[in-house]
Amino acid sequence: MGGRGGSSGSKGIGGVGLDVTYNGETTRYYFERHGNQNYYSTGMGGMAEPTPQNMTPAEFKRRVESNGAKTAPVTAAMKRADEKKHAAYRKEMDTFLDRAYASDKTFVQGSRNARKANRANRRSRRG
Repeated sequence: MGGRGGSSGSKGIGGVGLDVTYNGETTRYYFERHGNQNYYSTGMGGMAEPTPQNMTPAEFKRRVESNGAKTAPVTAAMKRADEKKHAAYRKEMDTFLDRAYASDKTFVQGSRNARKANRANRRSRRG
């Protein structure tokens, strides 16, 4: 995000996102901008949504604070660390799910039955 450009980083919030604490619960918001539209996301791997009324991150922060929430900036380094943790978690989860599918007897039996049915249908069409 750094650099000398006018739109490098999210202006007015001190980083690339915000930690918003309201009623004891903390939510992490990441902000980005595409063209003239501002977007936010509340986690790794999710789809970014347009901010309400196309609010800038600074406006978002001001509104949240006026509703009684406490905010803390999320730096680019913190976002990179979150992305790294998320990537490791996804890799671990993919491996776990691959093994679970392979060892799931119902899943394996169902796909084996589908293969047999496909073979039988091919034979009947030829003959």
